[in-house]
Amino acid sequence: MRIYHFFLLLLIFSACSKFSDDLDLISQQTPTLEIDTDLPVINLILNKEEFEEMTSRPNEEIEIEGSFSLYRQQALLIQNQKIEIEVKGGFSTKFPLKSLGIKFDEKYDNSDRSLINPQRVLPNHSLDKIKAIRLRNSGSDFKNTMLKDLSVTQLAINAELNVDLTYGEPALVYINGDFYGLLNLRTEANTNGMAGLYEVKKKDVTLAKITTQAFIKKDGDFERLDRLVQAIANEELDFVKSEIDVNSFIDYMIFESYIGNTDWPHNNARIHAIKDGKFRFVLFDLDKVSWLKMDKSPLQIITNKRLIKVNKDEATVDIITDLFFLLYEDTAFKNSFWARYQFLLDQQSLAYDKFKTIVDYNAQQIVPLMPLQIEKYQAPGSMIEWQIEIDKLLSLFRERAEVVRVFVENR
Repeated sequence: MRIYHFFLLLLIFSACSKFSDDLDLISQQTPTLEIDTDLPVINLILNKEEFEEMTSRPNEEIEIEGSFSLYRQQALLIQNQKIEIEVKGGFSTKFPLKSLGIKFDEKYDNSDRSLINPQRVLPNHSLDKIKAIRLRNSGSDFKNTMLKDLSVTQLAINAELNVDLTYGEPALVYINGDFYGLLNLRTEANTNGMAGLYEVKKKDVTLAKITTQAFIKKDGDFERLDRLVQAIANEELDFVKSEIDVNSFIDYMIFESYIGNTDWPHNNARIHAIKDGKFRFVLFDLDKVSWLKMDKSPLQIITNKRLIKVNKDEATVDIITDLFFLLYEDTAFKNSFWARYQFLLDQQSLAYDKFKTIVDYNAQQIVPLMPLQIEKYQAPGSMIEWQIEIDKLLSLFRERAEVVRVFVENR
């Protein structure tokens, strides 16, 4: 179908009176692009100088205001939603295309899937109310396939794993009517994201994140988080088992170790609890899977240990690794872990063919848009290089899947 991007842009400007006085809007030329896509097309109206200042200092948590509009199949579905926006990411902030975090003034009603419309949603999750989204530059996959994170996450969803995760799809993003980039439109892995998945208020979520430097308590019951960390360090097995959703943790550890995520468990990990419920863990930022250490066993991937500082007054601890091996000392947990691993392999839930189907679909979705991306960012360098990266992703995934299968069957 032919999409005329932002044919209502002038109408948007005139309706957006709150911003018209203080935003440096673009000229009256409304850009036109003819391209076949079923993907969402987003236009952000932002003050040009403020945006340039924010993106030039990506690690300073600068936040600016603007408005958000979204089109699907030529139809304007979301118009002039007031937003706050900031640059997000760690390593990926060095890329010219920055990841953007967007918070809506009010929770957006996504019951009609106009904002985010994934192929599938796990039965225990809801996407009906969304407070915040991420427009992500694919992280370390920015110069490669642009679809690894979304595809690996979709594999976990299709396998119906008992995990919490993010939902998303590729999107074409414009700023003030000018092409900004091909980004992943997805839900957040933070407190707002978990509150939305479980249809609770933000105050009902206790959440901490694990980075390469620290265990950071973000929201909720900090004393409960401290007690859990202390129990893991003191090897209080019974208490830990009472606080952790063990079956969910098993699926989480199986998936991360199966895909060979080398940017984990010392990084990109989040732990959360809803009200007084047990702690669960969040799959997100899976752009370094099937990349390094392809020949390592699942246990060797989990042992990718780093020293994580809890705070300046306490000893360091690698929460995920230490938690797993504490539970692994328990015979019931150990047996359940390997039985579940074998079951998922026997059911072909995580098989190469399942992953290839997902990757092929996602590649077909974005292939008409890649020339725009390449022309602006030279990342990847050409369509041929992009296809080579996709073939490499599939080849490495096949190799990793075989390594894990042999290990599990012969352990």
